[in-house]
Formats: sequence, C-alpha cells, structure tokens
Amino acid sequence: MERSLNPAADRGRMFVALGVLVVLGLASWFTIDPTAVIHMHGSSSRYVGIADRDIELRWIPILILGVFAFRIVLANRRARIEEQRAEERGKQVG
Repeated sequence: MERSLNPAADRGRMFVALGVLVVLGLASWFTIDPTAVIHMHGSSSRYVGIADRDIELRWIPILILGVFAFRIVLANRRARIEEQRAEERGKQVG
C-alpha cells in the first residue's frame, strides 16, 4: 500500500500524538493539587441563572488537552476521507 502524502492521514502518528496527550494529562492530573480551586461567582439574568461554584484547577488542563485530542482525531479522519476521494477520482479518470 502506498504511503499518504498527507501526514495527518497516518494512523500511527495519530496514536503517538494521542499517547503524548494522555501522558501530559496524567502528569498534569497528578501534579496539580486536588484542593486547588477557582471560585466562580454566579450570575443570573431574566432567562438563565448560574449558581456560585468552585472548579477544581486540575480539570482545566484536561479540558484543553481533550480539545487538542479532538482536533487530532478530526484532522486524521478528514485526511483519510480526502485520500479516499482522491483515489476514487483517480479510478474514475483512469
């Protein structure tokens, strides 16, 4: 099988990138003190009310790394779909 010209389509690279994100997530989870919190003041309007709450600081890097993981999977899937479409066009022409 031919290698893709787009590096985002390589599943091996995707799994390595996701593995790095998991390691970073675990490192941040066990490094940040579980008692560290940010107090969010609530607000209310005529339509929506949000209560006061404390957010654990250790969830913030997990959320950011989750967004990066989503982007990596999405880019991989998009590159693979584009590659499949290019192969189908090549078969139709030739």
